[in-house]
Amino acid sequence: MRGLCVVALGAGAGAALEDRVGAALEARGFEVFAVVADGRLEALADELDIAPERAVVAFNPLLQAEAATARARPFHSEEVARAAHLLASLTEESGRLLRVTRSEAEAEAVARRLLDGPAWAALDAAVEARRAEMASAYPVLADLSRFKYRAKVERVRYGEATAVLKTYRRNARDAMAREAGFAREIGRLSDVPPRILEQTDNALLFEDIDNALRVRRILGLRVPLPLPLARVRELAEFVRLCCAQGFDAIDLTPRDNVLIDAETGRLRAIDFEFATRRDGPVRPEESYCLSGVPASAQVARPLLNAMEEDPYPSKWRPYTGLSKRSFLRDPPWLQHLKRVALHPFWLVGFAAGAMVRRRRHRATRGENIDAVAWRGRG
Repeated sequence: MRGLCVVALGAGAGAALEDRVGAALEARGFEVFAVVADGRLEALADELDIAPERAVVAFNPLLQAEAATARARPFHSEEVARAAHLLASLTEESGRLLRVTRSEAEAEAVARRLLDGPAWAALDAAVEARRAEMASAYPVLADLSRFKYRAKVERVRYGEATAVLKTYRRNARDAMAREAGFAREIGRLSDVPPRILEQTDNALLFEDIDNALRVRRILGLRVPLPLPLARVRELAEFVRLCCAQGFDAIDLTPRDNVLIDAETGRLRAIDFEFATRRDGPVRPEESYCLSGVPASAQVARPLLNAMEEDPYPSKWRPYTGLSKRSFLRDPPWLQHLKRVALHPFWLVGFAAGAMVRRRRHRATRGENIDAVAWRGRG
């Protein structure tokens, strides 16, 4: 299992699109190994419905074998399907210009026709080297990773206790630096971020927080229930603190990375890979984490998660039970009243709209990934 993926670029793709394809693959955890742009491409001409001018051979050393699901089809891996979805978004002509292999077997068969013996041996060596770099130095108890695009996260044995080991990919050391800097600087002023126990050149070892916050699901769908009001107020205070210190925790949301410490009952938060320094103190209402990242902002940002738009309605309000202004400014008694009297009605409308948006997204996603799927024999 090499975690291979091959992307063919058709006539007219251009160097700029090739660069964007490489960046998109890296954003989804793949490393570009080679770009083939010579006579070897003739081997693909009889099995593609586009005339390939170049082919990008990439690998993901952490990719796990997956059977095809309804969500991933026609791909055999959900991770490759996510990569294909991102690639399809790069240009309105993706259906004419791009083809992405659908399975590990198909990618390997294609790559073997594109790479000679020495290149194939170098590919194997590169995959093994990356896996060795990402190997854990502690006994692993559980894999806590969600996507592994920038890092893998594991619960490990740490002496007589446990800890959380976050090992970053080679191309994500900037994310590690941002997270370590934020956790240390804000951690001196607040106990919300996790404490860093140890640091290596590619990993951070964090305290293991026993999370008392449980996600509820109905028919497999997550039910957005508001946090206790005391925790909501702690979250607002944390946002104000970060902003006063000139930090913007871009990817902070109560939907994705807020916890409740089972030991203390206090609010905690994890995953600050996108935390950034602003030019100075920021009004909380103007923070990127609450109001979105402008296209002109020169900061690292998550992909495909609507951060260019206002994230508060979908990622905050269902879990705070309050409007943005009320979350930041209202006294406790008024917040309590609004959560009881207004939030249930808002939530009904939000849930109905979310169902429509989810159906539309699934339909669009399916069309997009089908448009770039390999048209080969396999």
